[in-house]
Amino acid sequence: MTLLELIVVIALLGLILAIAAPAFVVPTARPESELTTVVATARRAAIVRGEPVTLAILESGAWRIDGDATPTASPIATGKLAASVGVLRIRVSAMGTCVADPVTTQDAADWNALECRFGRAPAERPSR
Repeated sequence: MTLLELIVVIALLGLILAIAAPAFVVPTARPESELTTVVATARRAAIVRGEPVTLAILESGAWRIDGDATPTASPIATGKLAASVGVLRIRVSAMGTCVADPVTTQDAADWNALECRFGRAPAERPSR
């Protein structure tokens, strides 16, 4: 074998590896918190219904999504978070933007209305 043949074989192996390697790399989904999932549920409900909805989370972790157009109707969805995030009330427009009723001014500074999330995780926020 000559040096030229060896270089060609190594180059071909590198090319094959570059083409085949992405098939073996499995992307991992970013784990979402329960709060993120509940807020996403409220956003979907508001957009699908075409009306504003309100997400209310109690200190115990129980949450409830209500339609704003029909306040006497039964809730759209209810549930309970495993970890408490404190008292929180989020109003979601029919366009999917979220406005939180902050408990403290610090919460208001951390809230991102377009992405419907806090800038920091709820566990990282100052305690009330």
